[in-house]
Amino acid sequence: MRVPLFRQAQERLRQHILDHGLSPGDPLPSEGELAEQFEVSRASMREATRSLESLGVIESRHGKGLYVGQFSFAPILEQLPYGLLLNDVSFREVLEVRHALEEQLILKASKLLTEKDLRDLGEIVQRMRDEQVDGRPPPEVDWEFHQRLFTPLGNQLVLDMIDIFWRLYNRIGEQLPGQHPHAVEVHADIVDALATGDPTAITTAVTRHFVAIEQAVEVHEARSTATDDKEHPHS
Repeated sequence: MRVPLFRQAQERLRQHILDHGLSPGDPLPSEGELAEQFEVSRASMREATRSLESLGVIESRHGKGLYVGQFSFAPILEQLPYGLLLNDVSFREVLEVRHALEEQLILKASKLLTEKDLRDLGEIVQRMRDEQVDGRPPPEVDWEFHQRLFTPLGNQLVLDMIDIFWRLYNRIGEQLPGQHPHAVEVHADIVDALATGDPTAITTAVTRHFVAIEQAVEVHEARSTATDDKEHPHS
């Protein structure tokens, strides 16, 4: 299958930046010069530069031209939830990635948490208790808990990834029937474990955070499969 010309132009412009050792803020040739250099139409080159600008690879400055962009994962991460939902990613897959991410990072975060961090987390848990509905914390407070938990890592990409999978988790998780298994007290258990400093207790608390949800997913998927089998029996 033939690669569209604007896609070819994108790749050649990326390679141009690498080959010339350009850095964020460095100027690029004009679209006309790039179109001539890459032997594509100006329309294809315009489409290529617009796509790369939306990804933060390049920057267009009005009246000044094109420049190498200050790369950020933000544009990619903003598109990730939509792309995953569009491809019908299952709740189990999203939950599995989120579980692995938080379980792997919790011990590193625990070594950086201060007494103030623990107090802040405890206060968030109390707000969960005060505002819970059927044992489930308000989504925005749950989000705050997990962001606060990993903020000491000082890694914005980690926080962005947790945010992405949290949003997907909540959007897809709305399909779960009945009382939601994501109870307030599992968060309290995490804070208590962090206060002890015991690595085993900490990882166990994070695992328990996900166990009830994973069990509910298994039940939900089993029921869905049974329903599908009844509605579409094999011939």
